[in-house]
Amino acid sequence: MGGLPYAEMVKTIREVVIERTGCRDVRLRLAIYRGFKEAEEVRDHFGFAEAFEGKVKGLGPFDRGVEVETAIGPMWLVNRAFDADHFIHAYYDDPREMYFNRLLYKSFKSFCMSYARFETRSVYHSMFGNRSGSIIPRALFDSDFVQSKYTFSSVLRTSPAGVTEIDATDDLYAIDRRITASHLATYGRMQRLFAEIEDCVAVWDGGRWGYYLHAGGVIFGVLLTNHHDSFDLDIPVVAGFMQVPGASVNFTRNKALRGIVVNQAWVGAGIPYVTMPFTSPMYIVGDEQGKLWRDDPTNPLLMDRATVVDTVEQGIEQALERGKTDKLMVFDGSYGHITCNEPMAALLREKAPAVDRMVQTELLPKWLAQRGLA
Repeated sequence: MGGLPYAEMVKTIREVVIERTGCRDVRLRLAIYRGFKEAEEVRDHFGFAEAFEGKVKGLGPFDRGVEVETAIGPMWLVNRAFDADHFIHAYYDDPREMYFNRLLYKSFKSFCMSYARFETRSVYHSMFGNRSGSIIPRALFDSDFVQSKYTFSSVLRTSPAGVTEIDATDDLYAIDRRITASHLATYGRMQRLFAEIEDCVAVWDGGRWGYYLHAGGVIFGVLLTNHHDSFDLDIPVVAGFMQVPGASVNFTRNKALRGIVVNQAWVGAGIPYVTMPFTSPMYIVGDEQGKLWRDDPTNPLLMDRATVVDTVEQGIEQALERGKTDKLMVFDGSYGHITCNEPMAALLREKAPAVDRMVQTELLPKWLAQRGLA
């Protein structure tokens, strides 16, 4: 959706604050991944500098920090995120890595991944599992420091069909419960529908890392790891962390995925493609893109196994033939529809009614009960 709905929400927050309080010193802080130019690009592209009268700055995990006492000990936040008297948490419901976060207090993630210094962020990102990781961002949110400045949260909510609403209140825990229940019901159906696919080829065709490209509102990573029910908390570990002694890579994958054709996608640049193409044949379209992947320091072995093809059509033809499948799905950033070929569409249409009933009557009650939401 290009970020436009979220940008509109952010601008509206400022307008409402000025209208209700009369305060015009409303500052926008853009939390970035880890680079130093992204905030400027976002600011200029969405017109934030004009909307916020120039009071826009980026922040990242290596900026000056502030030590915060929490219930589990001292941690570090980025000072610039909290350099005003009051703090408004603007976010979106981020339904991407459901196979990792498993919808456990997902709404608090940004208190580590956006507002924390790298010392604290690294503890969350690298030293906790997917069921315990939420301890860190919740401890930060509940700290006296954050609560002394916190006013409310405004969260852009989605379903696989697209944007559904804005959920704004001072109770982030209540927002999280509503989002969790909604995601289990909506994205849970898509997750289980994708699980009915026994063989297919995926095409990456968008401006994002391949893991995070959407089809029908669901990212490729869900298809990659969908050989188990990641929402079922009776399963103790997410498949991605199951260790296989002696394996070339310790990252399991969905064997229904018979090949990946990369028409366009971001190279790793810090994101390891730890499975591909060790377990799924990978086809890179064009010599220019092949060189980008060859030069990617995060994935030094990828191009030793991937195949460079001249056109996306050639890559699709080779992938379907080698994978012995006739089903194709394109991950192109879509919400509200899936770009696929007719055999895949026919399969999804056939399986959808039974999946809908199974989720509604069997799986959803279990998922909700496991999270105390029944």
